[in-house]
Formats: sequence, structure tokens, C-alpha cells
Amino acid sequence: MIYFIYVLKMGGSVLTDPDQIKKTISTIQKIVSEGKNVVVVVSALKGETNKLDDIANKLHIEDKADRAEIISMGERVSARIMVGALKANGIDAILVDPQDDLWPVHSFGDYLNADVDIEKTKEDVQKKLFPLIKNGKIPVVCGFIGINEEKKIQTLGRGGSDTTAVVLGNALNAREVVLFKDVGIAFSGDPKKAQNVKALDELDIDEALALSAGGSGLIHYKAFKYLNTVLRVTSLDAGLSSGTIVNPTNGIGVSITAKDVSMITIIPEYDSSELLEKVTSVINSIGSQIYGLFIGSKAILLYVSEKPDLYQKVHENLVNSGGAKAISVMPSLTEITVKSFDLEATPGYLSMVVSPLAEKGINIYGVITATSSIKVYVSSNSAEEALNLIRQKVEV
Repeated sequence: MIYFIYVLKMGGSVLTDPDQIKKTISTIQKIVSEGKNVVVVVSALKGETNKLDDIANKLHIEDKADRAEIISMGERVSARIMVGALKANGIDAILVDPQDDLWPVHSFGDYLNADVDIEKTKEDVQKKLFPLIKNGKIPVVCGFIGINEEKKIQTLGRGGSDTTAVVLGNALNAREVVLFKDVGIAFSGDPKKAQNVKALDELDIDEALALSAGGSGLIHYKAFKYLNTVLRVTSLDAGLSSGTIVNPTNGIGVSITAKDVSMITIIPEYDSSELLEKVTSVINSIGSQIYGLFIGSKAILLYVSEKPDLYQKVHENLVNSGGAKAISVMPSLTEITVKSFDLEATPGYLSMVVSPLAEKGINIYGVITATSSIKVYVSSNSAEEALNLIRQKVEV
């Protein structure tokens, strides 16, 4: 039998009062009536985690394990309310709480910002949750929470219910992970800060991660590490018929992403920010692609695709025509890109990338970091060796 599993995450912004909870129940009922198998992940009721955290602060509760127990109670209460409301409306819901034998989400690390043990979690999801789904039950899982090896509660960081939903979707090979939010779609900008923003129907995983890491609050950044299925951000009104779709891609790994790269160093005659527009215009007119850019107080560095007469044309347009004191061009470089969705959560990741090259005496002509990726520029003669050294260190 084929199971059409949808993991529905109900955020605190849609669990604000009894009327909104009734609306949530109606949305779940509709999805179940369409023959879909459903797992529900709940956040705390709106504002509850902040209240619990504030109480812990005022009482000077510093022990992280104690604080995790306290602030996780928001999700645990919310899950019980959801189960009771679903049952009252004829849906066979079952509570999945961290103190029950059914609990599948395992974690490790910081009590207040733990990581998921994905392999152990997958095993328990298949062993404990999937049989419930096969028997027609609706598991209601507390979001934001993991259990460590000592069987103690940990939390996955603020916004961690998104991560719980994505992890369960990964483990269940779900058709979709659906995040229900008060604003059920991503926009080109914050509607509260910009006018005439546009709705975004679709984003790839790199675009969504860049926006989230940049403060959009669209999806919790940790969730991307585990995303292997379609993710939908929507509202209770829109349901599964609308929202923003995030399509996963296999973008994790180490690879050569550009060959025949030149590094152009430009010494400005005046403030470098004023020169930037002219620089990019010149590079575009040559037909060269810009791979990376660094602006320092005394120099601008660009990494671009090599073109005939690149040096002469840049010098003519920037030095002879005014704007730059001098330029230099380093040709025959290669761009190696390291992509991983847990860069922001892994201290020392940059050192893991560059240290094996330093140990082997391979010169690095530039490093650029941005959200989920690190770009390293090395001589093309050393590119394959550098690629293998980074892979041995990082992919392990």
C-alpha cells in the first residue's frame, strides 16, 4: 500500500486562541478527508515560550537542563490541547510526548540548542510512528524537543518546531512538509518595511536558506540540513492549494564550481564604494562573469571568468579613464565550493576547509563565505589536490 504522508507543522502564530485552534482542526480534517496520511507537529501557543523563559530568567534558573524542561512545556501543553480538540472532532489522534515510549526524536549537544541525531531518529520514526500511521491514527508530536542519551529533554533552538517537522518528513519520506504560519507565503521583502512586495510561489533550497539566514524568519535555519522533500509554507486559509514551495536539491558537498578564474585587484583613487558600479559595468561589458567580490578599505578584489585582453581592458577603463590608481590580475585560478546546511551551526567549519591546504603548502588566493557555502580560490595547478584534501576533511 502506498502512503501519502504529509507532515503538518502548526506554528504558534496560528495557535493563538480557541477560534484559531478550531480553524486549525478544520484544516486538518479537510486534509485527512482527502485520503492523506497526516502527522501533526505543534509549536507552543503564541507567546507561551517567551512567558516560560521570562519566568526562568526572573527566578535566576541558570541550569540549562532545568531551563530546557521548563521552556519545552509550551509545546507539551499545546500538543495535549491539539489531541483533545482533534478527538472531540472525530479524529483518531494520539499524543507523542518526550516522556512516552513513542517518542522518536533523539538529540545531542547543548540543552537549549541541540542537534538532531538523524540516524537514530529515523530508526525510531519507522519503528514507532509509521505503524501508527498505517493503523489510521494521527500522531501529534511536540515540536522543538529532543531527548538525549541520558533521556533528558533538550530543545532545538528557537524556531525548532520547523526542524522537528522537516526531520519527521525526512524519516517518513513524506510527500510534503507543510509549515502553517499566519503569513502563509514568502514575499520579496518584509511587507511591514517595504511597499509593493511580491509573493513568491517557489524558491529553491539555496534561495530559501539565504533568506532565512538573512533574518526573514521564513524557516528555521537548522531545518535545511534535513530537508529531502518538498516543503510548503502556507496559511490555514490556503491549505495545500497555495503558499510558497521550497524544492530540495542535493547541494551538499565539495566541488569545483569554476575553472579559468582570474583575480583582479583594484587600488581605488577614491572611496572604493563609489568605484564599485564602474567596476562591475566594465566587467560586464567585457562579457566576463563575476564569481566573487571583496571590498576592503584599500582594495577591491574580484574573481571573474578569464577573457582575452582582460588585463588591458580593465586597465584602460579603470586606470586610464580614471577611478583606479593601479590594478593587477592573477590568472589561472580555480574556484572550489563547499556547501553544507549546517555551516552557521558548526564553529570552526572555515578552519576545517582551509587548514588542510595550509598543511600541504597550497596557496589560497581568496576565501568568500555566504550562508551555506564557502568559496576557496586556488591555483589551477593545485585544484585537484586541494579538492581531495578538503573533501577528506569536510565530508567525513
